[in-house]
Amino acid sequence: MPEDVNITSGSPKHHRAFLDIYLSQFSRSYLTDLTEYQRILKQRNTLLKKLRRTGSVEARQLDVWDESMVAPAFRIMAARNGFIDEIGAKVIELSHLISGGQDTVEIAYKPRLALADGANSAVSFLKKERDREIRMGASIHGPHRDIIEIKANGEPVREFGSMGQKKTVMLAMKLAALSALTAHRGEPAILILDEAFAVLDNARERQLFELLSGSGQVFLASAVAMKLYSRNDIKVFEVRDGSVLERPDEKGLNGATMLA
Repeated sequence: MPEDVNITSGSPKHHRAFLDIYLSQFSRSYLTDLTEYQRILKQRNTLLKKLRRTGSVEARQLDVWDESMVAPAFRIMAARNGFIDEIGAKVIELSHLISGGQDTVEIAYKPRLALADGANSAVSFLKKERDREIRMGASIHGPHRDIIEIKANGEPVREFGSMGQKKTVMLAMKLAALSALTAHRGEPAILILDEAFAVLDNARERQLFELLSGSGQVFLASAVAMKLYSRNDIKVFEVRDGSVLERPDEKGLNGATMLA
């Protein structure tokens, strides 16, 4: 989708959205924990805002919310950590392939609570941070502040990566997540990409096309002409005047393309 590039060029909220979208599709328990965590977080933030205004002794009420929040928080973080471990090697491999060996990628999950310390330590930590959170009127620790650290050739992609590098890593992450989703669900997943080849040079474009051709059912949409190369497994559709028309495999068509 158009906003997919934000996974590597946007704010950390796009990292979390990437994790949440894929994990929720194959783990009902993850979706349940995420929904519960967001409910508790909203209540906790409401109380923190109130305490910032009033300075009330009701700060003790945060004990209840802290204890309630930590359990789903740790399950969310464990799931996210496991997912990045699962797709990490694939992301590195695909980035290397798409870039023609030019990019060496590193990817790591960075939680905002110490995952290894356990829930009890997290509750104690939140108590130590309580005055700071009240001053800010917001929860500053937890899965809602997690990031994915992504580097290309030793430099953070978000700050120093070229548009081509950002697009390359984003596509590698999407393809790796698609593979994981297919494995977990036991059935082929469908990949939809909008302007997949934009900002890629010809070498990366061709390499990506070859990878997509072996990735199951893929839909590519573009408002500009795409190089489709010569293949016999492509169906091309063009949107014209509100109608969708199937066209023969012609190079340089606008519209939507399906790689079966």
